[in-house]
Amino acid sequence: MAAGTGQEEPVDDRREAPRGRTGARPSLTGWAGPVLGFGAGCAILALGIVLTVKANLGPPSWDVLHLAIGRLAGLTLGRASMLTSGLVILLVLLMRGAWTVRWGTVANSLLVGWAIDVFLGLGVPDPQAPPIRALFLAAGVVCIALGSVVYTRTGLGAGARDGLILVLSQRLPLTVGRIRLLLEALVVLVGWLLGGPVGAGTLLVTLGTGPIADVLFRFLGRGRLPATVRIPEPPVRRQKAS
Repeated sequence: MAAGTGQEEPVDDRREAPRGRTGARPSLTGWAGPVLGFGAGCAILALGIVLTVKANLGPPSWDVLHLAIGRLAGLTLGRASMLTSGLVILLVLLMRGAWTVRWGTVANSLLVGWAIDVFLGLGVPDPQAPPIRALFLAAGVVCIALGSVVYTRTGLGAGARDGLILVLSQRLPLTVGRIRLLLEALVVLVGWLLGGPVGAGTLLVTLGTGPIADVLFRFLGRGRLPATVRIPEPPVRRQKAS
């Protein structure tokens, strides 16, 4: 009732929509594309890891550690990857970085590890000729970059290691890029000390994945990623003068 008028105010029964929601729930078909893209991206990423390992020129930085853990604990490469991801997620939670952990983070850890073992089980050959090994390494780098871009664009969650980098960026006076390089260097050192293989391919994967991912983002776009995520935008197409 309005003060001093004696009349009742009209009741507005509209409820404020929860923040971060558009009001309408996404349909099953609306989720199908992102979920399939997420799974495809994880599979492509896993294939890239297997190709770089099979090239025997030096695996990706984290897989130096995974291979060392696998040998020491008697685990497959995929299971060692899952174990490491679980430990990284636990570390992120202990560092109060729960905001970086989503269901996609856990799904990514399980799918990539599972897909790695599937590809290894399919019998991907071990090339002997140097040109074929170099081809495996190059294809692996492209697949790692492509897989990362494809599953990241779905907006369903990044990997556990990306979450750790974001949390460390809040704790250290360093950029995300520098933290990534320092973290991967530390991982390679620990993996090497534990008996993991290191080679020129390790450096090539580390330095080549980022630029290739930038090129892919330019042509594929950001997908469902929020506008606050900084990625190379697709080139603006000039309209022909009429």
